[in-house]
Amino acid sequence: MSFIEFIHQRHSTPPKHLVAPAPSVDELTIIINAAESAPDHANLKPWRFLVIDTEQRAALGELLVQALTRKDPHTRHALLERERERALRPPMLIAAIARITPNHQKTPDIEQFLAAAAATEHVMLAANSLGYGTIWLTGSRVYDRYVMTGLGLHTDEHLIGLINIGSIAPDAPPKQPNRRSVTVAYWQG
Repeated sequence: MSFIEFIHQRHSTPPKHLVAPAPSVDELTIIINAAESAPDHANLKPWRFLVIDTEQRAALGELLVQALTRKDPHTRHALLERERERALRPPMLIAAIARITPNHQKTPDIEQFLAAAAATEHVMLAANSLGYGTIWLTGSRVYDRYVMTGLGLHTDEHLIGLINIGSIAPDAPPKQPNRRSVTVAYWQG
């Protein structure tokens, strides 16, 4: 399969279809190192990745529940359990983190966020190329400073997503990416 074909067939795998095994230590090294080729103005490397493996997923679930309870102390028990379960679905999560150098003379914050996003996509593509399923999930829990602090992020760091990663379950339905044609326009000056 050509690289273009590989990119065109890429799709997200829902967490309920991600099962053990997760990537090995050696595979994880390959996956994370793929971030190094992301576009990066001024060579700041404004990203880092935090692996949340099998043993730590329950602690992440508790952190997510605490964050939700802080926002709304009257959250229904069923919603709290659902939040706890989010961390337990995939066999591994990778927290994608943008590490911003504020007021950089060459690279505005937005470019640093974009570089971190590109690095995150590279990580996902590397995992997919090794046969693993992935999905990049966000939401209010990801952007919650309480969650970021609980994960050990510094004030100049921002959680930009939780990559759910694992083997694709044998009973997962085949995914056909729903693609729309991209409209190309040419500027006429």
